[in-house]
Amino acid sequence: MQPLTLDEARAWYDDDPTHGFGHILRVLRMAEFLAQESGADAGVVRAAALLHDATGAAGHLESAARGEHHHASAAFAREVLAAKGWPEAKIAAVEEAIRTHRFRTGDPPRTLEAQVLFDADKLDAIGAIGVARAIAYAVSHGSPIYAPPSAQFLATGEKIPGEPHSAYHEHLFKLRRLRERLFTPAARAVAARRDAVMRAYFEALADEMEGRDLTPEQWQAPEALIGPLLVERGWRLATAESCTGGLIGSRITDIPGSSAYFAGGVMAYAYDAKVRLLGVPWAVLEAHGAVSEPVVRLMAAGAKRALAADVAIAVSGVAGPGGGTREKPVGTTWIAISTPEGTWARRFVWPHDRIGNKKATAGQALQWLVEVLNAASR
Repeated sequence: MQPLTLDEARAWYDDDPTHGFGHILRVLRMAEFLAQESGADAGVVRAAALLHDATGAAGHLESAARGEHHHASAAFAREVLAAKGWPEAKIAAVEEAIRTHRFRTGDPPRTLEAQVLFDADKLDAIGAIGVARAIAYAVSHGSPIYAPPSAQFLATGEKIPGEPHSAYHEHLFKLRRLRERLFTPAARAVAARRDAVMRAYFEALADEMEGRDLTPEQWQAPEALIGPLLVERGWRLATAESCTGGLIGSRITDIPGSSAYFAGGVMAYAYDAKVRLLGVPWAVLEAHGAVSEPVVRLMAAGAKRALAADVAIAVSGVAGPGGGTREKPVGTTWIAISTPEGTWARRFVWPHDRIGNKKATAGQALQWLVEVLNAASR
């Protein structure tokens, strides 16, 4: 059973900036580290790392060849290792690791050695290295570093006709999802650091390309923060507004590109509008009044249902100057937020005039949504 050498492996790769020998050396180093941390078979892991892109992964190849390179490289590995007298069990283990190392395949790695190779390969696509490789790949294929993603791409990962696959697209489609796909604890620890670096870069890239860094105070407003949080989770937002009269939806749509994550809003001011448009039962309105926790919870559910959204904000309140009671003085507002992970409601009492109460409600609803989304699972 003869070992593989680096000189042998070097002959299998070119100087491609994304899948060349430099990539192999980095994956090998990471794979050996992960194997040591996890107790995987170091010999199998080393061979798999050296051979995993040996056939068909180079960036200059057609996408069809790259798409099948895991099968071709696995077959090539079998030939190489058999010629070196490796036992069948070891060859099969290397073959399995190579065959299941790709992100864009439905065949997950099942053995520890396969998981180690998968993790090592994916860690080379995260962090500063991941940014550099994504840009190098885009430029070498005549694609831009950044292009505004279409609403269809953000929702489904499918580009519209003529839409380029920029480095930013690759970040949205693949790179930002890698961390959650890793298997070994040691890999996840490395990914946590690298992922933060990568996300910060691509967020800054999008801000600078879109000119958002020129007016930073606008883009620190909560309505500017919710978009990336929703897109990251693949969620769409709807609003159900009563006392704010559409102010929340207006602030959301002040942000360019909000159509990618904002489905729309229902401005249900009167009782019958809440019943007809949002499905709030008349009996609940009569029992609790429009400004109440049960009603805003039902408004949020109705908005999600009516607009096929995943997340909803609902508000109902006494804006003033009239309409207040001892139990519900002017300024009383109920806000509900509903996501796939639950529904919550809060009561606020504002001290402002009518316009001030409306603005305070809209601002609080959006700020609270940012907090909820930040706490939500990815």
